[in-house]
Parts: sequence; structure tokens; C-alpha cells
Amino acid sequence: MDMQRLSLTLTLALCLMANPLPAQDSNSPASGNTSSSATRPSVMIVLDGSNSMWGQLEGINKIVTARESLKALLANSGDKINFGLLTYGDKRKKNGCTDFTLVSRPENYDMVDMLKNIYKLNPRGRSPISAALETAASGLPRQNAHILLVSDGEESCGGDPCAMAAKLVADNPDLRIDVIGFRAEKEAQLECIAENGQGAFVVADNHERLNTLLAGVEARGLPENDPATNTPARSDSGPDKMPPGSLELNILADGARVPLRANYSIYNQSNQNIVNFTSRTQVHEYLKPGTYKVKAIWKNYHQTETVTIQPGQTSQLQFDAGSLGNIQLAVLDRRGQPLNVNLSVYTAGGDFISQDVLQNQLQTQLPVGRYRVKANLEKLEQEAVLDVSHGNTSTHTFRFENR
Repeated sequence: MDMQRLSLTLTLALCLMANPLPAQDSNSPASGNTSSSATRPSVMIVLDGSNSMWGQLEGINKIVTARESLKALLANSGDKINFGLLTYGDKRKKNGCTDFTLVSRPENYDMVDMLKNIYKLNPRGRSPISAALETAASGLPRQNAHILLVSDGEESCGGDPCAMAAKLVADNPDLRIDVIGFRAEKEAQLECIAENGQGAFVVADNHERLNTLLAGVEARGLPENDPATNTPARSDSGPDKMPPGSLELNILADGARVPLRANYSIYNQSNQNIVNFTSRTQVHEYLKPGTYKVKAIWKNYHQTETVTIQPGQTSQLQFDAGSLGNIQLAVLDRRGQPLNVNLSVYTAGGDFISQDVLQNQLQTQLPVGRYRVKANLEKLEQEAVLDVSHGNTSTHTFRFENR
């Protein structure tokens, strides 16, 4: 095993070995449990077996990284999680869009059998991700339900996995869909699945966040109190051993029924950046207990808040962008026909907000205030100043008479 694979495997193992787990007997991995099977999280692993998983990142096949990561997870999770397995893309059926298999259900979890099935997976097919998610959810209980999608690409069978994730969570609000991907900059759909699934998206080589995610999955099944002592079970083991909590973020505004699509950054107490999120309507992130700073940016709205994460609990932080209005722009040539230009929006003080390239119209929502708008075509530029008021639309038409 090369050093990168070894590093990833050991990192995952160390995360789950931080709290020694009771040994299992030879009859069943779930025997000898100290917690009820009904209270443990049920995690359905959805493993990508499409042909693209043979692709390499830094000299390592993605399927190899996925196998080793899951091996470390299963080998060290003991009896805290019931795992099921669903694979897609490996059977090479005549209709590749029905190529997904529910290998095992969480209530029948057997670690040895599951590892055999994971290592037998031979990527070669297509990616019916939407149908696979729906099937995975059907094999989970209503409570403590969790899907862990391990994938490197997009739907290839015409489904809409983002919409499916939203539907599954609407049907069961206790469901979480986390995603482990391989390249954040090219996996917008996978991020969308996690966003709509009330889960987190983590790149496989981001060891710190991946560790916290996996520990957070375990923490969902921990009781609030130790039944033997009736004392908090999630906070009496010292700060290094406390389970993660989670943070939910969004931005609302007056008159807005749905969260705004915004950028977020999370910092620890040492002001070190932990993670950034771009263009998200909501964020769900697992975090170790402690105090964090969160920056939210939407258009010219910038706000920083402090939040404290408690062990095993979910904290919600909702930003308020205030009152909103709209700007509507159009661009015409000398004949009155639409003309494509670059349209930019700035604050009154000149701070950049957004740019749309080669467009002949633009409509955007903004906080109440004064803005500068520019239309640029080659060396030609026009500018206007618009005031945005609550609930109203300010319009302007740029006219390029020499074009």
C-alpha cells in the first residue's frame, strides 16, 4: 500500500479508535451490545461502481481509496452503527440505469460479509444515483436513518439526485445524506445532494473533516443521559472524547420564503479557517464541541456570528439579510435588439458584488440600498446608479448606439 492510501486508512481508523469499543462475539457483530439496536444509527452505504471509479487521483484508483476507507470505518466501528450496503454500476446489466443492488440491510449487518462485497465490486457501469438513493432510503428505519454516498461523479441515467435527496428528507425529516467525494471543484451535484439531504459533503482526502463526519454519524445514536447514572452521556468524558455536534446555517430576508444562496466560512477559536461553502442555500456541518466564528456573505451583506457547539447536539444559526428589492437590467443595440455584454453590480462605494458574462438582461435580488451597475463590451462601458427599495424593482436599459 502506498503512503497516501496508508495515511487515509490510518486517519479513519484513529478517528473511530479514539473511544475503545466492546469486542463482538463470534455469532454476530451486534451481539453483546451495550445500547439498543433501535437507538443505534442505521447507515446505508451507497457505493459507486461506475466505470469512472477506476480513474486515478495522484496515482491512486478512486475505487481503491474508497475500499480502504470503508474497510477502516467498518473495522473500527464496533457495535455503535448498523451498516447496510447498496452498490450501483458494477453488474453491467443490459439496462445500466437499473444497475443497482441492495446487498444487505442494516438490521442484518455482518462486517466480514460486507467487506467481501465491497472488495468484490468491479466498477464498469453507469451511475443511476437518484434511483440508488431512493432504494437506499427504503431499506432504512424512520429513526436514526443515514445514507453515506461514496461517489466520484454525476447522475448518468436522467434522474435528478438533488431533487431526490430533497424528497427523501421531506418524507423522513430524521434522514441525513452525507457524501464523500473525490474532487470538490468538479462535484457540484454531489454537494447539492448533501445540501438537500441535510448532510455534509467531504472530500476523501480531507482527513480532519472526514473523521468528524464519521464520529458525528455515531453520535446521533448516543443517548442524552447514561441510563445507569442519569447523568449526561455526551459530555462527561473530557473535551477530547466528547462526540461531535452539528451546525445548520442559512440566510433569510424579509419577504423571502426560502433561504438565500450564500457563501459561508467557519473558523475555530484560533481564527483558523476550517471549511468554506460556496453558493449554498443551507449548510449542515459536523463540528467538535467548542466555540466557532461563522462568516456569511450574500451579495453586499456580510455578517459574522459566534456559535457554541454542544456534544451530540445540533445548533442552528440563521442570518437575517433584512429588507430586499430587485434590480432589472436590459441591453439594446442601435436597432433596439438585445445585445450581449458583461453586466456588473457594485455597491455605491465601489465594492464588487457580481458579474454576468455576455448577457443582454439581468434580474437580481439585493438588500435595500444604492448600487452602481455597469455594462461592458470590449472597450465600451456604460454605468448607472440605482436605488433599491423594499419590495420594488429598479430598472435600467443600457443602449449601445454604435453597435
